Amino acid sequence: MMVALTLLGVILASGPSQCSVPVPQSPGGNYIVPGVLGDVPYGRGLTLDAYAPPGEARPAAVIIHGGQGNKTTHINQLFDVIDRAGYAWFSVDYHSADDVAEALRYIRCPRRFNITGKFVLIGVDSGAEVILEFLKDGTGEGANIASSTGLIRERSSADLEGLVMFGAKFSSAFLQAAHGGPAPQTLTLPAAAVLMFQGTSDNEFPASQAESLCKRMLHCVFQPVPHGIHELENWHPDQWDWKEDLIAWLRGDQRGLWKNITYARPDGLPLLMDAYLPEGTGPFPAAIIAHGGGWEAGDKVTYVSPVFEPLARAGIAWFSVDYRLTPYVRVAQQLDDIRAAIRYVRGHAERFHVDPNRIALLGESASGHLVSQVASTPYPDCHVRAVVSFYGVYNLTPWSEGAEDWQRSALKRLFGDWTPEMLREYSPIEHVTADLPPTFLIQGTKDELQKGTLEYAARLKQMGARYDLLLLEGAPHGMENWEGHPEWDHYKKKLVDWLLAALGGN
Repeated sequence: MMVALTLLGVILASGPSQCSVPVPQSPGGNYIVPGVLGDVPYGRGLTLDAYAPPGEARPAAVIIHGGQGNKTTHINQLFDVIDRAGYAWFSVDYHSADDVAEALRYIRCPRRFNITGKFVLIGVDSGAEVILEFLKDGTGEGANIASSTGLIRERSSADLEGLVMFGAKFSSAFLQAAHGGPAPQTLTLPAAAVLMFQGTSDNEFPASQAESLCKRMLHCVFQPVPHGIHELENWHPDQWDWKEDLIAWLRGDQRGLWKNITYARPDGLPLLMDAYLPEGTGPFPAAIIAHGGGWEAGDKVTYVSPVFEPLARAGIAWFSVDYRLTPYVRVAQQLDDIRAAIRYVRGHAERFHVDPNRIALLGESASGHLVSQVASTPYPDCHVRAVVSFYGVYNLTPWSEGAEDWQRSALKRLFGDWTPEMLREYSPIEHVTADLPPTFLIQGTKDELQKGTLEYAARLKQMGARYDLLLLEGAPHGMENWEGHPEWDHYKKKLVDWLLAALGGN
């Protein structure tokens, strides 16, 4: 039989009269994150660091460090990730589970901090055992963890959203108690989810033991970190998928704009995307958007921002991506980045409520070249249902023969030492077939790239590929330059209608 959680009941009962203003002892915060209140005393000579920025109140994450270090060491990577998820956070120094209870009481005193009533507990290393000890039945006897009262007491309110564990480490006494009692014994967390990250090369607490413990909880998701050792701070960049997984877990089913999702880490460099998720359950059609900028400039919010609103209003999920730029990489790596974005969205379709079989690519100018090339040279797990290209580049061969210095300079940036064969290999016009995904070409007539677009359209027609062409009379290069001109604004409705038809609606 489960009993009410006495400690949380006391915490929730704290009244406004008890909520003194926090007095940080460190004027520089924690010297890691701006705006942190550093070394805030909360009881018995112990302190916590608090990050609860002004603005709309946030749910809170309370971080319990492990046996080594303190509230500002070994857990630093969590701070930014939790902030990106839209949470306030509190990192606590403590000696025992009783101190965690006191910290919770202090943090959750009404109006002391700019937080909502919702919170999660995050335990690192032995901090995972501490949060479970904090939540266990009120006898205070470790031997009772697996008694008939259960490991976790039933909460008297729905304010605890869940628990997160990183590189969890549990004592032999805890494990013996947790695995004792009549079989099968379940460690129950009513209405609260558990997320457990454990390195598969952890030699302090093996992943197999952590997974076994997770399976004994009713609402636990186990996330192995391939080849990760025990310490969170020593996980390598190619093992950092946990960051996006944690953010998504904390956000839950949140709709709207998600910022700065890392979708790939080529050579350890994080590549970011912004996503807009429509209201509802989906699955939604989706568009992956790549910005232009001559292959050398721009990012996920430049050049392409005029299409964000019409796509969102039409119920189309969109993902606007950064990719590596020349001269630091060549065009082959840029194409790899676009493919990585497709794989990421397809691989996390359930998370984003999108249909992996209804994804379009959208590019403009230089990225019109990139998305057309990706669609016309298929790779595993990179196929898309449709392509939209605004004033793209489709044939690089004439650039080698042209009189313009910028064209030859661009080829040098794209390829280094190029050959005519390379230019043909990376020219979408050379790869047109009848089974190309449906393509929508949008082009201004006062744009010097118009000739190339018309030639590409002619090749599509010649090869029997499905395509549509929209010419905007008098429009210059760049959709940003079309804003404020009602005579060209109709392209947005044409774009949405075409995508919904090509992707099968929403």
